Amino acid sequence: MLLLAVSPASGFGQTATPAEAEAVQEIAQCLVQGAPQDWQRLYMVIELPEPGASTGRVKYLAMRDFAADADPYVPCDAKHPAQVLMDSRANQSAERRGWVGARLIVHRTGRFDLNYDYPK
Repeated sequence: MLLLAVSPASGFGQTATPAEAEAVQEIAQCLVQGAPQDWQRLYMVIELPEPGASTGRVKYLAMRDFAADADPYVPCDAKHPAQVLMDSRANQSAERRGWVGARLIVHRTGRFDLNYDYPK
């Protein structure tokens, strides 16, 4: 089991909420299952067409030891990790749940970074 430490989330300069940390823990378990053995960082990038959208685009990338670029890969399930994060919007405050993009970075050390993009 990969244990994660809470790290700052951008957007409103806040740390991840307990609900976000719980969602990331579930997501990370799936992300590491399909990752290359020499991964250092795993990325999940979600792009939504509008705030509150139920579907969008997701990509999964793995940064390996000494690699210049991240490589696409397929985690244990191509849809489940993104859906977990999108479902976690219900636990976010009204001003935080209107994101249109999210970037989750899981570090091999167990730390994670979760950043949201908001419409301008």
